[in-house]
Amino acid sequence: MNWIRLISILAAPAFTVAGPIYTLTDLGTLGGSAAMATGVNNLGQAVGTATTMFGYMHAFSFSASGLADLTVNSTATQGQAAAINNAGAIAGTQYFGGQTYATVWKNGVAANVGGAGSYALAINDAGAVAGMLVNNGQGNAFVALNGTVIDLGTFSGGSWSAAYGLNDAGDVAGTGMTSGGNFRAFVWTPAQGYADLGTLGGAASYGMAINASGFIAGSSQVSSGYAHAFISNGTSMQDLGTLGGVASYAYGINDAGNAVGYSWTSGNVATHGFIEEGGVMWDINALLIDARGGEITQLYGINGSNQVVGTGVLNGVEHAVLLTDPPASDSAPGVSSVVTPEPAAWLCTCAGLAAIYLRKRLR
Repeated sequence: MNWIRLISILAAPAFTVAGPIYTLTDLGTLGGSAAMATGVNNLGQAVGTATTMFGYMHAFSFSASGLADLTVNSTATQGQAAAINNAGAIAGTQYFGGQTYATVWKNGVAANVGGAGSYALAINDAGAVAGMLVNNGQGNAFVALNGTVIDLGTFSGGSWSAAYGLNDAGDVAGTGMTSGGNFRAFVWTPAQGYADLGTLGGAASYGMAINASGFIAGSSQVSSGYAHAFISNGTSMQDLGTLGGVASYAYGINDAGNAVGYSWTSGNVATHGFIEEGGVMWDINALLIDARGGEITQLYGINGSNQVVGTGVLNGVEHAVLLTDPPASDSAPGVSSVVTPEPAAWLCTCAGLAAIYLRKRLR
């Protein structure tokens, strides 16, 4: 964002800027060319994945103590951190000898929660983990708690599934392949099993996150074949539209029902992170108090205070970022927050994963 555009936004009358106003915390990198934050808890602690100066992927966490490399002092060759719960437990994946293992870090100590070929992609406050198990090239969604791994299988007649979101009730959001060969967003509950969420008129959809009320965020093809971000209540989808480009994707949702993701902008030459509140999709770059000469390109996680995390290009390098919406009393004059009314080469057999961790430089 250039300074002329920023000044025009902040100087506009209050009715032209109704969205939240954000401050930017640059989480930096681990010495490499790319970093992305994918999860944030209600304490503002964030996690993600970054490349080192030697080009390896390492999992990281961020807290008041700063950025911590979760992989550097371990025997793992690479790592990814996907999500963090409110107790500070982190779900992710470690690589040993070219094989993946679903992992949970507690107080910096890593423990495997799945066997070889597993990925941990979500964690709830009870410490249950959800993700994907790979066996003979087929992925199955799973949930693990207290050392017990539950294989959720697939849709009837399908051949692939992965869990990307998990709430405290044990409900799972994810993506599965149907018997017809199409990928579909799903919600899985302990009581009812799999439910296909349908699409926005296209062939495929992808479920990426779920909140306490069972609302799911993800993306779906529309009739044109392009993807649009959506929020679903489990029975119907709300099309969130785009930021002027052909496609958008949602990756996170909080308990207030606010979603985050990224969208192509007008002209389809760049992506910008967005936050959706009350059915309105806001370009996060238009809401920054100080963009620091950078641009927020993707958002992946959101907490109960509307803090959001993702990736920004700062000084030509992809940095992990944390954005905070100050309390209304601290907002810029005349501006207040909206009140909401209510997958890389080694993952080539797991197509849905690459969109979360390794888009752009990390792929």
